[in-house]
Amino acid sequence: AAGMPLIAKMAKPVMGLDLARSVRRLYKKTMKAVPYALEQYDFHWLTEDECKANVAKHFKKYMNVDNPVVIDTLRVKGEMELDETIRRFKTPCHILNVLTTDIDDAASIEQKSSKKEYMKIGGSDFMSDFLQGK
Repeated sequence: AAGMPLIAKMAKPVMGLDLARSVRRLYKKTMKAVPYALEQYDFHWLTEDECKANVAKHFKKYMNVDNPVVIDTLRVKGEMELDETIRRFKTPCHILNVLTTDIDDAASIEQKSSKKEYMKIGGSDFMSDFLQGK
């Protein structure tokens, strides 16, 4: 490694040969976090199975990537996304983009639970009360 150019040293993946194992570990951690995310973000109209299937689609999208540097970058990004989700740094819209098939799937979400129901806070219609000054 002494004769290796500086850029090659910097681009070396953190996990080295254990890259595939670390991606599998991230996948398992993400799947275990799905029920927590559904509960914490109050997505009672989404099923755990369909959300896990959609998360799997996000992982499968990059299945053919074979560059170790890119794989490691994607893994690190996935770790950060998971951490931000668990710490509740993300808004519900960010989570829905991952847990639903794609952004255009919003119509099917609306069918399962109306926007008006989602805006209810504490059993009252929040927007109506707000507009009436209550």
